[in-house]
Amino acid sequence: MIPARTTLRLNYLRKVFFLLALLIFSLTFSICQKNPEPKQVSPKQSNHYRMLASTWSSDIASIKKYVHLYDEMHPFIYNLKGGRRNTGEIHNVWSEKETRDLVLYVREKSPNTLLIPTIFRWENNSELIMEAIGAKDPDFKIRSRHIEAILKEIDLYGWDGIDIDYEGMGCDRKEAFEDFLIELKKKLKEKDKLLSVAIHPKTAIQDTIDFKCPGLKQNIKVDYFESYKGQWTHDYEFLGKVADKIKIMAYELYPRGPGFPGPGPQAPLDWIEKILDYALAKIPKEKLYMAIPTYGYDWPLNCEGETKAVYYSYARKIIREKNPLKKEPTSIPAIMKSYPRSTNEWPELDPYLYRHLGKVYEDPSLWYTVDGCDHVAFYMNRGAFATKYNALKKRKIAGFSFWQLVRDNDPEIHTFLEEAIKENHRESLGESVPKHN
Repeated sequence: MIPARTTLRLNYLRKVFFLLALLIFSLTFSICQKNPEPKQVSPKQSNHYRMLASTWSSDIASIKKYVHLYDEMHPFIYNLKGGRRNTGEIHNVWSEKETRDLVLYVREKSPNTLLIPTIFRWENNSELIMEAIGAKDPDFKIRSRHIEAILKEIDLYGWDGIDIDYEGMGCDRKEAFEDFLIELKKKLKEKDKLLSVAIHPKTAIQDTIDFKCPGLKQNIKVDYFESYKGQWTHDYEFLGKVADKIKIMAYELYPRGPGFPGPGPQAPLDWIEKILDYALAKIPKEKLYMAIPTYGYDWPLNCEGETKAVYYSYARKIIREKNPLKKEPTSIPAIMKSYPRSTNEWPELDPYLYRHLGKVYEDPSLWYTVDGCDHVAFYMNRGAFATKYNALKKRKIAGFSFWQLVRDNDPEIHTFLEEAIKENHRESLGESVPKHN
């Protein structure tokens, strides 16, 4: 048993020690408040601008090889189930094992790269989009099922968000598409996931047209030149408020096939600049990405024949086997005056020459003849890509996107990206760097 006097002495010492500890804590807290720890600013938190890189791809080998070059990747793997009537479900073209293996590889190899897969559909007579977004579905059961299916896939694989690439929709889908994105964004935000949207390109016109579309509550304000299916449903100002990331698909200005508008580069810089002028008036630049193509087309000019896609190996084959006239940059009017034609008329180009007057394209082209059939092939190389990249960087938009990353892209483009990444890193730290091409 402890004597009473000893107990009193122990209680007194406990009180003294408690008061001393409280005094030390108070002094320490006061000093820390007056002299806080300096903030450690990472490159991503820096005030210096850095161009971000993203790409679409369904080529697993290419993704694994080049993932370190990209801030985000869009595995181009999902599409809608159902044709003329949607079920709300989505289909993954990769197997579950392929998907899990790819996610694991990217997380280990390049942990800062965001994985935001794409759901794609181009609406046509046999494949519609309407029920999936809530159009002509009064109780929205299919739209709800569609959103649930998206969230389920995100949870299953740990995606960082979703990229919606719904193209070619008629004007009567506009309001339903916007309501769908609002609802989807709400659900994604609850999971701290991102909404990315791929959209059609637009260029400005001087006057605004009030376009009345049957089935819509409000008229569509058309202040852009491309007033047709697809563009009507992609409202830049709305998307700039709702989406986290917006990818403008700036390609196919001169699409595959005979007739109007004929041969030309897929994304000439003068067109990209016009798209940017329109977009930046409506979309915050920190959300805006411009998609650049990695391909071109080879057109027959005076004979029947297939218009073929031109990637790196095909361009090299033409150069190696056809002894073409190579032009970089390309002035179509100048070439048409001097190139020795096999026939008097080039019906695939002559009627559309006016589109190229006064223009010099940064894109390279190959002009050649096989068995009396004259051809022109446009393609993408390092020089053309660098010119477009530097123009986007000058505007300080969020970044660029590649359509699309495949094994047959010009390897020099990837070399350029390696150099650009190093330059971006130095700039993000505030260091001055020389401009490169």
